[in-house]
Amino acid sequence: MTVVNRVKTSEDARELAGLLNGSSRARPVVVVTTPHGRTEPWIDVEEIAEQVGDIADIFLVPTGPHSWDLSNNLPAMTQVYGGAGRVYPVGHEWASEPRRSPLRFAYGAAEGPKATAALIDDALRMATEAGLFDVARTTERARLTGVVAGIVADRAMVKLDGRMGIVPDALAFPGLPLERTLRIGQELTGLYDADSRWFDVRASRLTPDVALSSYAADDVVLVQVESVESDRASAFLHPLVTADLPRGAVTSNPLDDLSDLLTPGEVLLARVVSGGGDWELSLLDIDDDDEPVTAAALYPGGPPWLVPTVPDDVVEPALPAADPIKLVTFVDDAETEVDDGGASDDRAAPDSPHAAAPTRVTPSPTMFDRNRPRLRPALAPAPAPATVAAPRPGPESASTRSMSLTIASLQSEVRTARRQRDEVHAQAQGFATELEHLRTELRQVEDQVRRLTHQLEQSRAKLRKSRTTSAATGAPSFADPAREFRFLVERAWATRIPLAEQPSCPLGDYTFGPHFLRSLASLHGLAADRVADVVMEVATGKAALSAGRELHHLRTEDAGGSPQRVREDGARAWRVSLQSNTPAARRLHYWVLSDGSIELAKVGVHDDMSI
Repeated sequence: MTVVNRVKTSEDARELAGLLNGSSRARPVVVVTTPHGRTEPWIDVEEIAEQVGDIADIFLVPTGPHSWDLSNNLPAMTQVYGGAGRVYPVGHEWASEPRRSPLRFAYGAAEGPKATAALIDDALRMATEAGLFDVARTTERARLTGVVAGIVADRAMVKLDGRMGIVPDALAFPGLPLERTLRIGQELTGLYDADSRWFDVRASRLTPDVALSSYAADDVVLVQVESVESDRASAFLHPLVTADLPRGAVTSNPLDDLSDLLTPGEVLLARVVSGGGDWELSLLDIDDDDEPVTAAALYPGGPPWLVPTVPDDVVEPALPAADPIKLVTFVDDAETEVDDGGASDDRAAPDSPHAAAPTRVTPSPTMFDRNRPRLRPALAPAPAPATVAAPRPGPESASTRSMSLTIASLQSEVRTARRQRDEVHAQAQGFATELEHLRTELRQVEDQVRRLTHQLEQSRAKLRKSRTTSAATGAPSFADPAREFRFLVERAWATRIPLAEQPSCPLGDYTFGPHFLRSLASLHGLAADRVADVVMEVATGKAALSAGRELHHLRTEDAGGSPQRVREDGARAWRVSLQSNTPAARRLHYWVLSDGSIELAKVGVHDDMSI
């Protein structure tokens, strides 16, 4: 049975800090702390030890002097105390990036199971990243095949031969919800550990090239935005495959900032321009009624890893009921509980529906620093003075007078102590009320952030749609395709050539060959705006200055030394790239006539050498 290491001394706490900060650690470390005023945590540390004790070290630290000794020896924002828990991964990246070691809170009994499950998942994920599942106990694990019976509480239950295997996301596809990886009834093969019942199915995952093999050029597919910069973005076609999205693949306006149009994490439609490993996508020319092909599955027989986003109205979520709050003050180092005024009874059984779920907080001089005076430690109430018998008639002795003075002094001190106690209780109740208000405000702010993030994504989607459909809505419409294309070329020239340079960089004459507009109309996966941009570069001479355009002669044969194609009227054939770095990249073929003007011949794919 895995041992939970209990930190009992300051030396234990400093040794734990040394383990976390040192370089000898090969396993994640789970640190759970107790709430103020409790000897045991709300987090189930024994459950954590049972589930991940063979791949992580487990420590329990009481909140108090020992937790401060630990905190004082850890980097800022990486401490843990007050009933929270944290898993520290192998390595030291967490020291400068605390998000790698998220803090899990349990304010009461009701929140304990959720925090426990989160810490187990964190430990599994970090152990997987450290490769522990790949090397640990390989001889003790059996290769079995089973069927997914259900997905409950972030765990897939796999029915094996008389046993039930448990698959967390870390052993399926770390970071993805299981609903996007596995489905009920799906057959899985993996390594089963009889002690923990973990079922590691990662070896059964489809490779990205196999998963994406059904995608073809001109398909509309689902992608998830990975990152966004002002002039380019990237998107996931598969959790392990990304494709670049330059500005020209998102909007036809070269002045657009892509951060105004895309949101990281957003799921949207994209058209496959080219695939086969060197993926190229375009968000242009996507219609509202375009149906995407089913997203790739990550396992054989699994669900699509992405599904279309269903627009919905932003609904004001109801705020959860706040937990009762209790505070702990100290009177002459004795702990005293201050109730929040509720009707909870601390004597109720912990699992009783009426039992309180207190959160205890020790007020400190820095807590809720709102120009409040520091709490003064109240004196311990003195025991009630014993009843003193009335003195016998006669003169008071010196000892009697001394005793009377002592009693009067003690009574005065008792009254002062009680008054101070009442003041401290009143201040503690104020802290409890303020803490409750702050927690309510925090929930409201978090809800507002979620609502505003959702609204931002919707607004960006609308703005992106207005950009990509501007040719159909905001731009003039032409019955004549030739006039429409000339308009696009003229607009590209006026947009991309600065005013100061336009006199010295005129747009040269060009005409359309008999097949050009037909080839343009049959072109899929590349917007006409993009072709117009390149034609503008050819007609101004800028294409010859751009290495990316790969401008060269269109030769009579594929051999490099073959001569340039020349027409009977003396026109010479040229070839320029509309796209690059992919075998299916589009090319523009055109003639340069004897008077220097240009005749556009056709657009086609890389391997099409006709003109």
